[in-house]
Amino acid sequence: MNNCKYKLIFVLSLLASIATGQNYTTPFNHCLLKETYYDLLIGESSGDRAYYYIIDIAPYERDRKHADYQGLFMESNYVVDKLKSFGIQNATTERVGKTKTWDGISASLWETSPKQVKIADYQDLAATLGQGSKSADVTAQLAWIGRGNDYEIAAVDLKGKIAVTEAAASKVHDKAIEAGAIGIISYYSPRPLIDPLQIPNSGIRSEKPTFCFNLTPRDGYALRDRLLKGEAITVHAKVETAEEETDIEVPTCLLPGTDPNAEEVIFSAHLFEGYVKLGANDNISGSAALLEVARTLNELFESGKLPRPKRSIRFIWIPEFQGSIPWAVQHKEILDKTLCGINLDMVGLWLSKSGSYYCLHRTTMGNPHYLSDVAESFYHYMGATNKSFVATGMGRPDALKPVYSLTGSQDPFYYSINAHYGASDHEVFNDWGVQVPAVIMITWPDNYYHTSGDRPSICDPTQLHRAIVLAAATAYTIAAADENQALTIANEVSANAAKRMSIKAGDDLAGLFQATGDQLAASYKKAKFNQDALLINEKATLESVMELAPASTILRNHITTLQTALQEKSQSNGKEIDAAMKARAAVLNVAPIKRIELTAEEKNAARIFPRSTAKVKETGYGVLRSIPKELIEKHKMSKGESGPYARMAVAHGDDIAKLTVSGKNSLLDIKKMQDIQFPDADSLEDIVRFLEMLKEAGLVTY
Repeated sequence: MNNCKYKLIFVLSLLASIATGQNYTTPFNHCLLKETYYDLLIGESSGDRAYYYIIDIAPYERDRKHADYQGLFMESNYVVDKLKSFGIQNATTERVGKTKTWDGISASLWETSPKQVKIADYQDLAATLGQGSKSADVTAQLAWIGRGNDYEIAAVDLKGKIAVTEAAASKVHDKAIEAGAIGIISYYSPRPLIDPLQIPNSGIRSEKPTFCFNLTPRDGYALRDRLLKGEAITVHAKVETAEEETDIEVPTCLLPGTDPNAEEVIFSAHLFEGYVKLGANDNISGSAALLEVARTLNELFESGKLPRPKRSIRFIWIPEFQGSIPWAVQHKEILDKTLCGINLDMVGLWLSKSGSYYCLHRTTMGNPHYLSDVAESFYHYMGATNKSFVATGMGRPDALKPVYSLTGSQDPFYYSINAHYGASDHEVFNDWGVQVPAVIMITWPDNYYHTSGDRPSICDPTQLHRAIVLAAATAYTIAAADENQALTIANEVSANAAKRMSIKAGDDLAGLFQATGDQLAASYKKAKFNQDALLINEKATLESVMELAPASTILRNHITTLQTALQEKSQSNGKEIDAAMKARAAVLNVAPIKRIELTAEEKNAARIFPRSTAKVKETGYGVLRSIPKELIEKHKMSKGESGPYARMAVAHGDDIAKLTVSGKNSLLDIKKMQDIQFPDADSLEDIVRFLEMLKEAGLVTY
């Protein structure tokens, strides 16, 4: 009996040691939310339901019918109907403008000689018809032009023929048509070895468009080989297309907070990327996940299981850029009281099958904000609690807090925390004229991106579930934050900031020990400047937490203390950099650097502190585009190109401009923060000229 008792005690002690070891060896094993609240989000949300939404909306890439352009789109109706079925009765579809779009109606490509075989049909796979194609009904011989290089086109008689190429149709169309071709057949694929059945969502953009058929690499190779053998192939191509005019639709809803006068947090996901492409991961997955976030939070609020937050949470499903831009322009009063935004774009990919990660892209230094650290904290927590690992003691403990789906994987959570990335709707909110800090959550790389292979089968219900939990937890933490939660968030920002400063110092220390005698001064200066830039940004990020409890003296004092600690951390890192410089100088047998020498231009830049004027927010989104062309050319800021921002000679004009919002950054500070963020950072001379232009435009003052 006693032996059994001792064995039981031993086993219990051993299990306790395993749990202790498990906690000890798991980094970031803390949750910004109460565990019970986080568990509710996991339990109520469903990756399987989100997967079903994807199947409902985009089971395959289908032909969009004419009737769909005349009323509300199927997708808009689906989102609003679902929201109302969840009990969110304020769901509606806003119309924020009109647009015209190309639409395919029918297309078929038949070989008529020497065989009678169907090669492609729009109704079989919509991607086979290149977007931008014009109507046609022709019978013609095929001609092989390889990659469509000038010498390949010159070597072939294309008059009255259809050119066959392995290049993208958009690359060769105009050259081939000028040489006499009447249409294009392309079997270009960005990933032919990964998926020989994949067709890119591409087409032709031309002032004189003809038509283009896209084939799979598998079919294209077979056609190429026949032509290279000298076989004469004749085809009949019949194409019918149209231009449609339609409303720009934005389905939307609001989960109201307890204080109608309080701020908001906004979610976005693009429901449309044009009106022809229908991608399961890009971006019906983001739209489906957003639907499930809305359902989950609403259900938990209405049932009383999760306290309704003080701040409201807004949701918009938009046509990418085409909808988010006019929506932002028309809702300045909403955005003026919006704290931050979360954009879900391509969130459902089966990560382990694609060699992919679920990426969080933080805001730039131009939009320093605690949102990045709140989201990052949940990413780390999800990663730490969704993997098995060998612990101290015995056995192989399972995931501490698994987020799986019934029909999904049980993979670890593969994730990556990255610097800023644009090219999606969060950039509209991050714009200098809007000033709502926003992050993007996205799976990448995506081997099916913008192709016919983007179907529901590439998505993982478990990954969808995790995306839903991460988004909901991040938004709820901010929306519900009181004074105590704000203190917790400030601590999170401060701890992460110290790590970031140390990591960068480590990188620069390694660089110092690789520097030659001629490089030492520049490497030392860069290392010190990098710490300056990080300190400015991290202190500003901490300062942003004050908006959660602006009247709190406790929070004010705590943030000031944390900012002082970061100042001390920067000084400590600086001493390490000084020591490393001296050690390297001794190794190289050169004199150590006594002080950092500023150029005359840098000294002048250190004395100028530009500040954004009220005109920036009054103008709103796209304020840089409002600058007259004459003023751009006067300050030599023109690149002589067309398109958004292309006419600006600075690569990062919007971020430079945003660094003037506080009025606390000198021109030299701005240069330092540009250098640490961007490999192609603009020169100080260009930054100075750019800000002189903004000053003359009335957008900054100094």
